[in-house]
Amino acid sequence: MIPAPDLAAGGSISRRLLTLLLVPLGGLLLLALLFDYLVVEGPMRTSFDRQLADAAIAIAGRARVPADGPPRVELPADVARHFAEEQGVVPLYALRAADGRWLAGDARLPAAPAAAPGTSYATLALAGLGPTRIVWYRTSDGATPLVLAVAQRTEVRDAAARPLLTATLMLDVLQLVAVIALVLIGVRRGLRPLLDFRDELAARSERDLRPLDADRVPIEVRGLVEALNALLDQVRATAESQRKFVADAAHQLRTPLAGMQAQLELLERDANALPVRGQVGAVRDGLKRLAHTAHQLLTLARAEGSATLERDFTVVDLPALVATAVGAQLDRALARRIDLGAETAPAEVSGVAWLLGELVGNLLDNALRYTPEGGVVTLRTGTLPGVGSFIEVEDDGPGIPVAERPLVVQRFHRVPGTAGEGSGLGLAIVADIARVHGGRLEIGDGAGGRGARLRVEFRD
Repeated sequence: MIPAPDLAAGGSISRRLLTLLLVPLGGLLLLALLFDYLVVEGPMRTSFDRQLADAAIAIAGRARVPADGPPRVELPADVARHFAEEQGVVPLYALRAADGRWLAGDARLPAAPAAAPGTSYATLALAGLGPTRIVWYRTSDGATPLVLAVAQRTEVRDAAARPLLTATLMLDVLQLVAVIALVLIGVRRGLRPLLDFRDELAARSERDLRPLDADRVPIEVRGLVEALNALLDQVRATAESQRKFVADAAHQLRTPLAGMQAQLELLERDANALPVRGQVGAVRDGLKRLAHTAHQLLTLARAEGSATLERDFTVVDLPALVATAVGAQLDRALARRIDLGAETAPAEVSGVAWLLGELVGNLLDNALRYTPEGGVVTLRTGTLPGVGSFIEVEDDGPGIPVAERPLVVQRFHRVPGTAGEGSGLGLAIVADIARVHGGRLEIGDGAGGRGARLRVEFRD
């Protein structure tokens, strides 16, 4: 059983496929490698033995044992030439009598085994020669039986066989590499539709809940895509329900709160309420803060990515948003003698118009809330090379300490020691709305290191 990655534990499909394919293929190719080696090495060994036997026969034909002189062996010229050309050595031979007595040649070559009739072979380790292949050929000179031994060192054989064996094994290795490469390419190409499907999902925003095209994926995962489409339908229905609830809640809360504020303002001007006018004013101010907090909470809920859909997005003109926000806060700025101005350059962004209006409104409200009387607040719009459109608000107030900048975008967080009343939600709303629109909030120092500069950059 071939072990494979456990998909239930988060394993990789491609790794599992490669394991299931490459392990058995690698085993088969290794067996083929061994088989090719044996197929090539066996015939080569037989061929070398045949050449050795032929040399022994040729040399034996020149062996002479005269009755009146020493035994002699004349090495045939063609045998000597063959050994010199093919092996670079002079052939080793020894002539012995049938009883093993040495007669001529190299005495290091042993006598033939007594029990081996006819031509016999053996591989022995001889002193001064190392591993050696020997053939014993039985012949005679008239009535005198003789045994001729011819030897060949195995390293000579190995050197001659090595190129062919190396070429054969290299071919097998190249085949193994080619098969592995083809398997890798095949697995990657086979998984390409799944990877494209993954990339399509990764490229979607959290508000893009359109059904996925099941016809573009392999049949094996079509059921998964259909299940995802059913889940997207449920999420879309939940988002619609949330949108309707938040919209209804905003309407139902604003109406009674606005009515109560109006009644308290009338009561505060009534002469009969003169003894409690201070308490009525305190209640009115508290109710105003409550209305503002309720509005901020509802805006925060509606700024969630799942509460906005792709169809809500249109092309929004940022200078127009700035003009609207300045007009809404002009009286407030004049009452505190704050120089409120705008420096706008053409800039557009794809987004939800009312949410972007809330973003600008909260940026401006934050600046006016913390800028002292007689200060300066400036709104700007434009585009940045390589970035995209931006909108920023700069003031000359107390600024935001560097250590507090990552914290002020958290809900209900306020910089310790700051004056003024606030819910701690303004910049959290700005950051959330910016994120929904693919942008980000950057907090820095104002001109000359004084005050704060809050910029929202929208990526193109």
